[in-house]
Amino acid sequence: MTNKEIGDMIRTRREARGMTQGQLATAVGIAASTISMYERGERKPKGEIVTALADAFNVPKWAILYSEDEVRPIAKNLVPISDMPHHKVPLIGSVAAGQPILAEEEYDVYIDAPSKADYALKVEGDSMTPNYLDGDIVYIKQQPDVNDGQVAVVLCDDSATLKHVYHQPNGLLLISDNHDYAPMSITFEDYNTIRVLGVPCGFTRMYVPKKGIVTKGFHP
Repeated sequence: MTNKEIGDMIRTRREARGMTQGQLATAVGIAASTISMYERGERKPKGEIVTALADAFNVPKWAILYSEDEVRPIAKNLVPISDMPHHKVPLIGSVAAGQPILAEEEYDVYIDAPSKADYALKVEGDSMTPNYLDGDIVYIKQQPDVNDGQVAVVLCDDSATLKHVYHQPNGLLLISDNHDYAPMSITFEDYNTIRVLGVPCGFTRMYVPKKGIVTKGFHP
């Protein structure tokens, strides 16, 4: 969505909840003048403000910056996992779609996944929006390297992140789908370990269509 469309959506949600700009500003923790600038399309909310607005409106974070139509093309081809060859894989932790965070190898939970997946990770953050959303479960096929431009899970010491990968002489360049996030250059000078862990081979998403029905599906 454009800044103006984002602003219109913020205003519509605010008015639907009977809130003034001042009340919303208090809930979010910013000045009322900033809310006014958002609604006029003069500024775009980012980072923690997106999270605070989503909490105030009780919507997922992606819904602040993206319309349902922008996200739904991915969902149109959802196929129930039960209709596909599948097996149980461990949900071993979280992968950051933002700054790298710890991917803890906890094997307490096993979930259904495509047969080619080796394990699953939960996405945290919005830097890969709209292709991977905060809360998505991503199924990973292990492989030690990828071609430039492919999306992969990359281990940086004891943390993992989901990004487009480009090789550099001294490390890797990691690119987000969300253009609000700058490229990340990770080098062997900064990390003891830089390693590609694998590539996504599908994901599961919980989403709420306009009719209000919660749907779970798999996208290969």
